[in-house]
Amino acid sequence: MKSGLESRLMFLLVLFTASFVLLGTRLFYLQVIQGENLRTVAEANRTQIVFERAPRGLILDRNGAVLADSRPTFVVIFTPLELKKEVLSGIVHRLSGILGLSEDELRKKLQPSIRHSSIVRLMDRASRHIAFTLAEQKPNLPGVSVVIEMQRRYPGLAMASHVVGYLSQVSEEEIGEGYKPNALVGKMGLEKNYDQVLRGEDGGMRLEVNASGQSVKILDRKEPSVGYELRTTLDLKIQGAAEEALKETQKAGAVVALDPRTGAILAMASAPSFDPNIFVYTRGERTEDNSTPGDLVMDPERPLYNRAIQGLYPPGSIFKIVDTAVGYETKKLNPFETVRCPGYYILEGRDSKKFLCWKKEGHGIVNLTDGLVNSCNVYFYTAGRKLGPDLIEDTAKQFGLGVKTGIELDGEMARAIPGRGMFKTEERRHWYDGDTLNLAIGQGKVLFTPIQAAQMIGVVATRGKIFRPHLVEEIRYPTGEVYKKTKTELVKQISMSKETWDFLDSALKQVVERGTGQSCQIPGISVGGKTGTAQNPHGKDHAWFVCFAPVENPEIAVAVLVEHGQHGATSAAPIARKVLLAALSPEAVKKQGESQAPQAPQAFSGD
Repeated sequence: MKSGLESRLMFLLVLFTASFVLLGTRLFYLQVIQGENLRTVAEANRTQIVFERAPRGLILDRNGAVLADSRPTFVVIFTPLELKKEVLSGIVHRLSGILGLSEDELRKKLQPSIRHSSIVRLMDRASRHIAFTLAEQKPNLPGVSVVIEMQRRYPGLAMASHVVGYLSQVSEEEIGEGYKPNALVGKMGLEKNYDQVLRGEDGGMRLEVNASGQSVKILDRKEPSVGYELRTTLDLKIQGAAEEALKETQKAGAVVALDPRTGAILAMASAPSFDPNIFVYTRGERTEDNSTPGDLVMDPERPLYNRAIQGLYPPGSIFKIVDTAVGYETKKLNPFETVRCPGYYILEGRDSKKFLCWKKEGHGIVNLTDGLVNSCNVYFYTAGRKLGPDLIEDTAKQFGLGVKTGIELDGEMARAIPGRGMFKTEERRHWYDGDTLNLAIGQGKVLFTPIQAAQMIGVVATRGKIFRPHLVEEIRYPTGEVYKKTKTELVKQISMSKETWDFLDSALKQVVERGTGQSCQIPGISVGGKTGTAQNPHGKDHAWFVCFAPVENPEIAVAVLVEHGQHGATSAAPIARKVLLAALSPEAVKKQGESQAPQAPQAFSGD
């Protein structure tokens, strides 16, 4: 009897001990091994996080004028609640009328909140009327709130849009890279390349919620910190002049103006442009002019295409600057030796071929200066044969052509300067004399961008110095102190004699005084420039003009490209004149008084 009782007691003891061990093991597993994870889950069940976007840093021009800032706007958000289906339907019905969205659109926006119990943004930049209406209807709209948030704004609308760029909602891939859902990130221009500097650090609130998902109180709050400030090299006065002049042509094109002494970009305009404010709206919303980002992407005029750095065009006669420089420097071109231009050049050979000058009746007897001043193709056909393609190609490369400039924007294009080596393929094994003639006048396979053209004329202005073009002058802390200042970077120095640079200054000055560039004359200011008309196999010829001023002490170099502009003298040079007037000192501008740009003589309308 006693033995049986002891056995039962022993069994109970073992059972109790085993249960205690199992319970202890389970508690250890839950509290120690899985403790952190379970605490996180529990915390998530009783709290909700409302993120607040950090105000992005300012983007300013060199004088402090605002290109991009942030302003307070109303944002409509929805906090998930344990709502019955019929209550939610009523909310959707009432809210759709207030927000101006269809009920189907609104349900799509609410789906992530209902499915994942997460807060969703229903509308950015809500109007004051919408915000007040929602406040009045708050008892009938459980879960709907209006918060004030700093959002990106581009007060100049399309001003410098290709430089500044735009923001857009984060993609699925970018969320995996550490961005939060619904974040706005830089997608183009400085907004993209300096996104990490500009975007600051998001803040937000941690709310305690009850079992129904309703907010009970704010547990804590983290204030967002504003991003760093970018002070660019742009001058809005010059930028505005460039954009307005381009707009008046009603054609696509580009203008690049830089300080040849430092490489600082003073203006970079591409037409057509776009309003980057469009991209800040919530996906699916439309702006006041009823446009969306999708409209810009599908626009056949390609407003998002930055022609200043991405457009590759044959340079036409502005390339004759390279021929002149190397010809004078090597003495292969005697400045006093003349060539007769009857309006065409016959390339002798097994199959003789006629190469035309832009002036059908010809220029008559011309020397090197007259050849450049009047942009005589026949003179430069002859010069090209004397110089040879290798010397022209090498000099073009010395001028920085054929490679990217290194501007701090994505998408810059470059095409190698053509030479004998590019034709060593199965299809074509030889470089022909006709290729040399085309190379000498900037046609054939010669292509470069407007920013490369600006750099080329800047080389003449600085007598051989090539500075890397740049758009950011300095980065500043939100408090205004300088964090980082851009250093002027001398890429290379072209070694040519003083006599060569003197000759180029004189000849290019005469282009504007008595040649094809007369429509860029500014009384009292010496301007050196060169027109160009580039043949276009897809339509009317493109128009070029490059220049620098004042010739004696250059402060600015400009390149203008007008697609289908036909003649550099009549389409591009007047644009450059307006840019120069905006850039030069008040004293210099005062000298030109109220005089208007003289009309280019009809004889010069072909280049």
